[in-house]
Amino acid sequence: MGTINGNLMKRIRSLSNIPETEYPFITLYMDVNSNQLFDQNRKNRIFLKNSINKTENQLKDEDNRHKLQCFKNDAEKIQDYIENNLKTKTHGLAIFACDRLGIFETFQTIMPFENEFISNSIPHLKQLAYQADECENALVIMSDSKYAKIFIVKLGGFILEESTFEHEVHRFHHQGGWAQMRYQRHIENQAHKHYSDVAKAATKLIDEYNFENVILIGQHNEMKKFQELLPKRTEMKFINTNNLQMRENINGILEAVIEDLKNNEDKKENNYVEDIIEKAPRTSVTGMQDTIKLVQDGRSEILVIPNYKKYPGWKCDGCLYVARDQHQPGCQECNGNSRETDLIEELIRLNFRNSGKIEIVKNHAAEELEKYEGIGALIRY
Repeated sequence: MGTINGNLMKRIRSLSNIPETEYPFITLYMDVNSNQLFDQNRKNRIFLKNSINKTENQLKDEDNRHKLQCFKNDAEKIQDYIENNLKTKTHGLAIFACDRLGIFETFQTIMPFENEFISNSIPHLKQLAYQADECENALVIMSDSKYAKIFIVKLGGFILEESTFEHEVHRFHHQGGWAQMRYQRHIENQAHKHYSDVAKAATKLIDEYNFENVILIGQHNEMKKFQELLPKRTEMKFINTNNLQMRENINGILEAVIEDLKNNEDKKENNYVEDIIEKAPRTSVTGMQDTIKLVQDGRSEILVIPNYKKYPGWKCDGCLYVARDQHQPGCQECNGNSRETDLIEELIRLNFRNSGKIEIVKNHAAEELEKYEGIGALIRY
């Protein structure tokens, strides 16, 4: 995982470590697609207004003015933030807010979320975890023999940083004999120096940010020469070479990059699910009950679930123990009161707290995992 994605994961882990609270904790996910700005804004205003009114009415029924006031404070902050702080490239917005705990965390991405408004005792991290997992960062190197651009593409497609290289390589002109050969060598030497400079800059970024994904854009014969100048240790990081032109606009580049990242992610997802199925029960587990036990014991290295998955279960209000089934009136651990919960959200949060990773799968990988209750994990030790 690169440094940039690592910073995002630190923020997610920080949210997972927030203690449960009896006061309202709001999780808001929204699709703020700028391509359909006016229509989407209207839908979002209605969605947000209805969600806030519904929760306010529920809190009024509880007759707890402190909880109600905390919720109103958060609702006001959220509406003000949406009104004044959305960036033009933002398509997805996530907000986590609890006035009582002094928490107001926001995430803006170029990939949309599904509209969701939840107010209970914890932050709900599944959609954010999915986006963090789905679209990793990449170093994109675009070059020919004269010009080069290096992009650091951030989660969801934002360009975080761009470097441009240009070397003056004269066009070949017709001369005869030795003069022509000397001139050809001169051009080749200039092109080699250009590629060497770009390779040094790219290697520095790969090492500094620990990129796992590197994408090359340019003519295949030119990119082959360029790759020969990179250290051998970078070879495993290359996921594709796109045969695009240097004059390609940024939107075309981003589309190609995101498609490459998605294809690479699909391969990784299939590999994870194959590992979990084939290695159980020695170094992995499948099924809800065994996975719950592994995560609760802090022994889950990677928790793997389908992106659409929800799984109803039970959670104790006292010791916070979670279980798939409830065979007795109270918690089986402490005999406290138990309430219904989404086990997927609980396990994602708990796995993050225990420094585990989340891999959210789709398509063929999700279909295979569904044969084993749609959940599994690789064992840490």
